[in-house]
Amino acid sequence: MKTEAVPEVSGDVPAAAGADSSTLHDNGAHKKEIVSYQDEHSVVKRLLHHARVANQDDADVLSKAVKGNIHSVKVLGEGAFGIVDLVVVDTGGDENLLCVRKKLSKKNSTNNNNPELEVQLVESCEGCSFVVQMWSHVVGLYDYTLLLEYCPYNTLLRLLNHVSELRSKSPNGCVAFLKDTVLRINRWTGLTEDEARFYIGCAVLGLQSLHARGMIHRDVKPANCLIADNAYLKLGDLGLAKVLGEDGKAYSKAGTPGYMAPEVYHAQGKATGGYSYPADMWSIGVMLWEMVDGLLPRWAYLSWYWTRLHFPEKFSTALKDLLTKLLEKSPRKRLTIRGVKEHTWFAGFDWEALGKQTLEAPRPPELEETHIHGHLLHDGKLQEH
Repeated sequence: MKTEAVPEVSGDVPAAAGADSSTLHDNGAHKKEIVSYQDEHSVVKRLLHHARVANQDDADVLSKAVKGNIHSVKVLGEGAFGIVDLVVVDTGGDENLLCVRKKLSKKNSTNNNNPELEVQLVESCEGCSFVVQMWSHVVGLYDYTLLLEYCPYNTLLRLLNHVSELRSKSPNGCVAFLKDTVLRINRWTGLTEDEARFYIGCAVLGLQSLHARGMIHRDVKPANCLIADNAYLKLGDLGLAKVLGEDGKAYSKAGTPGYMAPEVYHAQGKATGGYSYPADMWSIGVMLWEMVDGLLPRWAYLSWYWTRLHFPEKFSTALKDLLTKLLEKSPRKRLTIRGVKEHTWFAGFDWEALGKQTLEAPRPPELEETHIHGHLLHDGKLQEH
């Protein structure tokens, strides 16, 4: 039998074989990624078994934490300027620490971010019980990484959303949206006045700390108010905060529409006269209205135009009077922090106990629904998701 010679295989791999080899390589890399993800997930599960919320006493430990000991648990938010996630720090001891990592991109051609200023402002608030604290920060080549105080009960906005949903039992859908927000046939439900009194009191003390340091927040709203482990409210996100100049004023337009005071809406340099601390008090008034009513007032986006306040019937007489004085268009006539503390709506309120954080905080049943990592833990065990 004649046997045909088998040609030698050259070093050149046929196209089809090359494709198969590449596919095998990609699959191998993909498997490595899966294994890596599973390993990291296992590490996070193990660390969370013995984790607690970091506090001021842990600042020294966290300032020495290295990148390899910081593990992401959950992304809390992201945007053009950076990303915020919940992390657990492996201390190597009996207890691991939960805190928030905030990465802020440095100023470049695509953004006008100023993380260095934000770091300076947060550092200046060290020891302020009603302002979110920073435990440490690292300056990288392209960004700043901040380790911040973790407030496990999320934002006041999240609490208000749960309260409106569960207490008003408003149906979902476009028709319900029109009835609730435009026609207002279905009334949304907010917090009770007692609950709102406590939270707004915390916000006022937070502003008092900022104003005492010569700065204004400029973005007071429920989304920037966080609820700590002890159920006390703290002011967060000083990204738009500003130290006032020698004349005690700011001149640039900054803030969130709906919460901005009329004088901030019209700010266009020194020609418009600028604005100062009363701008924050206007935002407190809008936020208080939203807390109790469940919705922003209809005139919020036209604050410079609206001439008369129409209060919901459920507002008490004292609350209406307080809001009237906080939502005064003239900054000179607007109620100050001292005026708020002395107002009849706060009659009998223990400001001293609040400042020492010994006053019992309200814990509405909806509060537990806002817990960020609570769904991960049950009877001390991490749940699978």
